[in-house]
Amino acid sequence: MTDSAPESPADNPFTNFKLPLGVRLFLFSARLMFTLLGQVSPRLAGKIALRFFMTPPNFAMPRREQASSDTAELRFQEIDGETIAVRAWGEGPTVLLSHGWGGRGTQFFAFIEPLVAAGYRVVAFDAPAHGDSSGKRTNMLKVSSTAAAVANQEGPVRALICHSFGCGTALLAINRLALSAEKVILFSCFSDIFWITGRFAEAFAMNGRSTAAMRGEAHRRYGDAFGTPWQWPQLSPLHTIKQVNGDLLLIHDRQDAEIPYDHALELIKNAPAAELITTNRLGHRKILMSKKCVDACVVFINS
Repeated sequence: MTDSAPESPADNPFTNFKLPLGVRLFLFSARLMFTLLGQVSPRLAGKIALRFFMTPPNFAMPRREQASSDTAELRFQEIDGETIAVRAWGEGPTVLLSHGWGGRGTQFFAFIEPLVAAGYRVVAFDAPAHGDSSGKRTNMLKVSSTAAAVANQEGPVRALICHSFGCGTALLAINRLALSAEKVILFSCFSDIFWITGRFAEAFAMNGRSTAAMRGEAHRRYGDAFGTPWQWPQLSPLHTIKQVNGDLLLIHDRQDAEIPYDHALELIKNAPAAELITTNRLGHRKILMSKKCVDACVVFINS
């Protein structure tokens, strides 16, 4: 493990996609609206912001993922009022995949053939409001519930492989919903939920009062989502990672421009038994296509 800081400043994960002109114009208008509304009515600004915060971008499936999608056993499961697309490949112990914000299960396409060849059944789901699943808006609480339900139906789970936002939801499912896995692999995991909401607020030019109102509105709506009270810090991977009982592997790129490498260093402090693999120049998404990373995961799961 190495403890060097990232070599480049982080981009904002809410604005660094290659956005079409129409989306860029929307962002410009939204920033102007929040700047003005935040001065007049922070509470209303918070309510509107929460709606935006829970609306993931919708990207078409890249061509590189199509072959994996075509060879999958595709089923649709009704979970918490949503129709969830679940894909499976191969036979054997289950490896469950948990994708990132704005992604889909097939973004792990590079893992499927090696894991199937190693004797595993690979299961990937599209989170609510993502991919081929239903819904327009979602959040960590809802996706964690979905992950737990899929694991319950497809398990027992030998290993969890997660990416970015999908790490946070899987850890939350482990912490609150008794999702169990012998091995847990976290790619590009963020450490702090306040950092996520803060970066969102920065992207939309929200002031502190509007940001606090957004968090307060989310707690008011979803405070009983797990049947027991929760507070914002309890949603952070810094907290939920402590509940992982299985073997834990973190993989993070030093030049990740969306979730800085420092997040991995903070997480490893709270999970000292975990292993950290550091990559270079793979960024936030190409890391999932690295043969070395895929091979390392197969070895870790087999161990």
